[in-house]
Amino acid sequence: MDQDKNSTSISDKLRDIFNKPLFILILITVALVAYLLKIQIKIGVPYWDVFNYLNNAFHFANMGNSGVVNHLPPLIPILTSLFFRMGYVSVDVIFILSGLIFILGVIGLYLLLNERFDPTKSLAGSLIFISSPVIMAWAVSGGIDLPGVVFSIWALYFMVIGLKKDSKFLYLVLPLLVISILTRYTAGLMVIPMIFYISANFYHIKNIPHIKKVIFGIAIEFGVLITIFTYFIMQLDTIALFGLFFDIVTSSSSGVEDVAYNSNFLYFLQNSWNYISLGPIQGTYRQLLNPSEGLPSVLACIIAIISLIGISSYIYRGLINGKENIISRVNFPNLGKVAVSLILFISLILSFYNKSLILSEIFLLALVYILYRFMAGGRFEVDSKLALDLMFLSWFGAYFIFHGILPFKVDRYFITMAPAFTYFIILGLSQFIGELKPKIKYLTSKSGLVYLAIALLCLSVATITYVGHTPQKTFTVDINNASEWIKGYDPDYSNKIIGSDYPNAVTWYLHKDTTGAYLKYFNNTDEFADYLEENQVYYYFDSNKSHPTLKGYRIIKIFGVVAIYEKITP
Repeated sequence: MDQDKNSTSISDKLRDIFNKPLFILILITVALVAYLLKIQIKIGVPYWDVFNYLNNAFHFANMGNSGVVNHLPPLIPILTSLFFRMGYVSVDVIFILSGLIFILGVIGLYLLLNERFDPTKSLAGSLIFISSPVIMAWAVSGGIDLPGVVFSIWALYFMVIGLKKDSKFLYLVLPLLVISILTRYTAGLMVIPMIFYISANFYHIKNIPHIKKVIFGIAIEFGVLITIFTYFIMQLDTIALFGLFFDIVTSSSSGVEDVAYNSNFLYFLQNSWNYISLGPIQGTYRQLLNPSEGLPSVLACIIAIISLIGISSYIYRGLINGKENIISRVNFPNLGKVAVSLILFISLILSFYNKSLILSEIFLLALVYILYRFMAGGRFEVDSKLALDLMFLSWFGAYFIFHGILPFKVDRYFITMAPAFTYFIILGLSQFIGELKPKIKYLTSKSGLVYLAIALLCLSVATITYVGHTPQKTFTVDINNASEWIKGYDPDYSNKIIGSDYPNAVTWYLHKDTTGAYLKYFNNTDEFADYLEENQVYYYFDSNKSHPTLKGYRIIKIFGVVAIYEKITP
């Protein structure tokens, strides 16, 4: 009898586990990442910077110093180098590492969303996040954009639950923030939503048990972490690093000739529909990596419209509903807050369009805090939700301002805004469906199915689009094949100067410094050939499909889109 009870208890527990939205989310994410890894390993490295991380990882593993770029964030190369030290030297390492970090990030986003929404909405939000073309295409790419966001999500989550539930989690916030910054420097912008949320909960913080002990512990932790952080920074090329920082802050680098140059301040807002979902019929792999070049799907348009209606309703209800509605609080004592809010908003717009990054971020932080102080009604449950709403708004705003002012824009930069963007999609859907519940009886008991249906539809469209447009391989596989071939063709290749228009890739595959040589910077092929001659380039790896005739050089082998030129010797 007891055995039957135990077996029943175990089966009930297993059933409960399998019914949990987080468990379902993990299963879906792991399966998707496994598939994405299979494809990514086949098509190879998708973009330039990944080879820099691989070359740096090779250096951190004490295996060579070729192609090292000292000013890049060190964490992903360091983690990759640990696998290199164990003997597994392959580009696959950085893909797998990215996939594992991505899974961790999806879990963290679910938990963070669950602080505001119920488990079903949090599951739906996490699936919509995964389904974003800019997320799915870059999830296992080996880049640092998503890992930086992942550690930022966890830092923010531990801060929220540390202030709301258990102060012990606050000890994890600073380490994760430092880790996120060492993963991607712009993760430092997360201090904007963090400062806001701490300020919004200032009165609650004073009531946290042993708060003085917690603050003292965090202060000690801060000292240790700032020492570690300084050590890592000192190992980098500080001149290049601070030069880059100065250019960003002052917007003094125009970069007009750069392919990513874009002066459109509202670039990411105008392309936001494309980041929800791309049309599953049309498209290319390039459009998966750069959704702004594609077209939004009908589903994206529907979700965007519904979310906008829902958020508008949410704002309207907040203004007029309740005994302590905001309109009723626009009295003489609060007129100052209203005036300050308007001044801050106007100042934010002006500073943004005048490329004043630091001022814009300060005005943003001040604005969301004043809005919270004005809108908060003194009810903890309501104020807690409002604090989260404005925290995510400051998250989105901080990165939107930064990347809007930055003169270089590529779609993967939207990854930094994607979690906050997803938050407001779910907030809008939640409000919209909530407005319909009194009118449609089905939604009262089955609204959870609606969220899941929308999320699964997004995931299906994204997966179909990805499957339909990922190639069998990219040109970086051709560079790999060309590099392997040259080793057999000329065993003395390491003693000869090699040039390429994709030097960091050739450097990685040959583990030898490669001279950068770019035909587009010259008036004609003869000038370019003279440049190769002057730099004593013996072999030239060209990834340009046209493969022009170069004076003094001949093509000795072609692999797909990559041609190997050899210097003609008398």
